[in-house]
Amino acid sequence: MSKRVLITGGNSGIGFCTAEQLVARGAEVILACRDQTKGQAAIAKIKNAHPQAKIRLFPLDLADLEQVRDCAAQLYQELGHIDVLINNAGVVPTRQEFTKDGYEMQFGVNYLAPVLFTHLMLPLLKKGTAPRILHVASVAHWLGRINKKTWKGRKPYLIMDAYGQSKLANILFSNVLADRLKEIGITSNALHPGGVDTPIFRHVPNAIMALIRPTLTTPEKAASLPVSLALDKQYVGITGEYFANHKTALRSPRARNSSLADELYYDTMAELGIPAL
Repeated sequence: MSKRVLITGGNSGIGFCTAEQLVARGAEVILACRDQTKGQAAIAKIKNAHPQAKIRLFPLDLADLEQVRDCAAQLYQELGHIDVLINNAGVVPTRQEFTKDGYEMQFGVNYLAPVLFTHLMLPLLKKGTAPRILHVASVAHWLGRINKKTWKGRKPYLIMDAYGQSKLANILFSNVLADRLKEIGITSNALHPGGVDTPIFRHVPNAIMALIRPTLTTPEKAASLPVSLALDKQYVGITGEYFANHKTALRSPRARNSSLADELYYDTMAELGIPAL
């Protein structure tokens, strides 16, 4: 029986390659993307290579919490279940930007909106088979600190500080879900796909990219990890882990701090105005 996998931001980079590899292994893929034109182009490209692919597109703008709720409502209407949720979408703006709801863009898009979306997807996941939640984090979480004072803006805006906070928050959220969903059989794991040459670097100056690019892997190679975590039997029942290079990896002390995870979780629920699990 094929798995139904929902991927956020699956129209380019790691998300696209993940979608293509999932389809090649017989999974049904649901893409949730902000740019519908790019999303349709991604589907056309995948279907060209895999004519029998089962793949659909839904609109999801993580920079607008109302649209996150709208997307969830549409998914409820059209899908009976999902087996895997991959929170893949992310941004790294070089200048400070803000979501429609007034949050610093990296915090809002990389962390806050995926938290809301994940909670809204739980009813569909509960109906899935051996359901799994995956969070695309980063080794950059080692740079991260949770600082509520920065959630609605930073002075000065430090790109990697903001990125590190969002990726640390991803792992802490994954840990909380693993603990609170274990009894109902939903697993939650985070992963570092590796340094990848993807459109997430599109705002980085060319001179800096010339130095970074030789250290990066390809999106195709990076996608093999989320694909494996989504489909392979060896990960059934595995939860609360952080993976890199297809094995468990060391998390920063902050990413292993359960008190920090709980504090962030309850503060986040307050920001979103939804009940904690």
